[in-house]
Amino acid sequence: MTSDTISNGVSFSEKNDEARACRCHHEHYHERPETMSRPHQSMVSQVMNPPFYQVANPGPLGLLSFAMTTFVLGLYQCGAGLPGSNPLGGVGPDQAIFGMAVFLGGIAQLFAGLMEFRVGNTFGTTVHCAYGAFWLSFAMFYVPELGIHDAYKGDEHAFSFAVGIYLILWCWLSIVFFVAALRTNITILAVFGLLILAFFFLALAQFLSTIHPHAAIGVNKAGGAFSVLCACAAFYAGSSGIMTEATTWVRLPLGEIRSSAPIKTNMA
Repeated sequence: MTSDTISNGVSFSEKNDEARACRCHHEHYHERPETMSRPHQSMVSQVMNPPFYQVANPGPLGLLSFAMTTFVLGLYQCGAGLPGSNPLGGVGPDQAIFGMAVFLGGIAQLFAGLMEFRVGNTFGTTVHCAYGAFWLSFAMFYVPELGIHDAYKGDEHAFSFAVGIYLILWCWLSIVFFVAALRTNITILAVFGLLILAFFFLALAQFLSTIHPHAAIGVNKAGGAFSVLCACAAFYAGSSGIMTEATTWVRLPLGEIRSSAPIKTNMA
């Protein structure tokens, strides 16, 4: 066996021939007239001339996952379809959110956060992983086998107060994210601003649910309304991310915030 042969029995000359053939095919692929049909016109999942090792933008997946789940939960918290439109009554209000909270708001958004880590986005990693974990942890309240509600021995005041503490801490974390996003764009700031209000009113409703139940209903509906508005802003932001030149002419402006100071990439 000569020196130009590798261990699997294929010679370097044979591999060079294959490489030249691939280059010729690649050059022919690039030289096609613009009038010819592109792959993504017939198959939306195919990328035109895909560059190897390029990572897709995970932001839209995280935003849309969050938006869809938050929108549905917000409607439930507004009392949509419930007897007397009462989100704090004995029916519901949001057990039907369990599947979306686990698979869309939880797993899909958590995956988006891990992909943000891959592209070096510290802020995106933290936000998407945190809210993905929120939806997963929120869904655990609706698993009877865990016995979370039963552990309070029927003391509704203690249970609602515990849920209120849980929600108010997410409100504080959202404030941190809002401050960290001050140099992003107006749409993202709107998402966090509305989310802060949603968490605050939903937490306040839990604190009031056993002390002032009638007032708590109105406060809870306000939290649900802010959740719906937050979801709309997140949906718009996520939709903007998938409006690329390769697939559409539509552009959704996010309201960029101009700053005279240079922006340094945070790779911490």
